[in-house]
Amino acid sequence: MKIKKNEFKKIIFYLIVSFIILFGFNNSMAQVESGNTVAVDYWLTVDGKQIDTSEGRGLFEFTVGAGQVIPGFDKAVIGMNVGDEKTVELSGDDAYTAGPLAGKVLNFKIILREIK
Repeated sequence: MKIKKNEFKKIIFYLIVSFIILFGFNNSMAQVESGNTVAVDYWLTVDGKQIDTSEGRGLFEFTVGAGQVIPGFDKAVIGMNVGDEKTVELSGDDAYTAGPLAGKVLNFKIILREIK
């Protein structure tokens, strides 16, 4: 069976459209800006010990610049593209005035999974 060139192009087009419908279109060239809602995976270590992670709990979502996360965390994702990985150090003093994390250096590994 021979497929004509025009029919082949139609088949490819429909496959691409079907893929986008099934799996969604993710603009991996888009960069995070203030006001975007993003989904990330993160790992938090303090003094070399992991004390928190989104792993196993699903993606962590927040709106950048809306004050939903500790100071500096949302600034860290600005400019990232989907799939980018970044490690940042934040001051525990900026987020916690008392408690075990006050005065500590918070080391976050962040992977940007989605820009919504």
